[in-house]
Amino acid sequence: MTAPLRIGNREARRLWLWTNLLSGTPVGPVDVMGMIRALGFVQIDTIRNVTRAHHHILWSRNQNYREKMLWPLLRQREIFEHFTHDASLIPMEVLPMWQRQFRRLGEKAARHDWYQSGLGQEQIASIRERIAAEGALSTHAFETKAESREMWARPPHKKALDQMWYSGELATCHRENFVKFYDLGERVFPAQLREGPGEAESALWLCDAALDRLSVGTTGEVQRFWEAMDAGEAKGWAEARRPVPVEVQGADGAWRAA
Repeated sequence: MTAPLRIGNREARRLWLWTNLLSGTPVGPVDVMGMIRALGFVQIDTIRNVTRAHHHILWSRNQNYREKMLWPLLRQREIFEHFTHDASLIPMEVLPMWQRQFRRLGEKAARHDWYQSGLGQEQIASIRERIAAEGALSTHAFETKAESREMWARPPHKKALDQMWYSGELATCHRENFVKFYDLGERVFPAQLREGPGEAESALWLCDAALDRLSVGTTGEVQRFWEAMDAGEAKGWAEARRPVPVEVQGADGAWRAA
């Protein structure tokens, strides 16, 4: 075995800034899709100080970015919305590899007590049938009420919509004033991208893509980048791909393996 590649703190900081599109002067022509592809995805958030977090992310990388540039990409099917470690906008070309995440999160939502909607299967089916007949609908089109008044409480129809959204049965068609509109996944996701490779091949691809966007990371950090696999799958990727071992110097001067 060769000795790990050593990356000093100054070089590590420069590499991190470059990887995250923060090393250059943040001006020039705006390529929103280029930024999203380079980052892997952009997390969207309701928190708003000056503007919402996803706009901060993109503006920090090019100050010619404007808010009106993002959401048309969702309507144009250049990106899709789903869950990494949080709700995120992901390049549409990742969709074939994302079929495993639809399966994982759909199954998790179906069995998890927190996601149980309180609606019967016939009622859930009727929500889907209504969207199929009427087109994209937001949660405001339904009238069930939450069982409690806690800030995190959700009405049964919202839980049912989310459960179908996690599985890919429904998809975010567009947003209006940040309100999500749900449509059938088959009407949102391009037909040629709805089939992907097997679970193992998809996991390898996602791990490769994660390390490309981290530049340096532990196996756990590679796993958590997309949050689309378990620790065993990430370990299997490391054994199959044998990425270059490194030691990175932290600001405290200590060296850490990655």
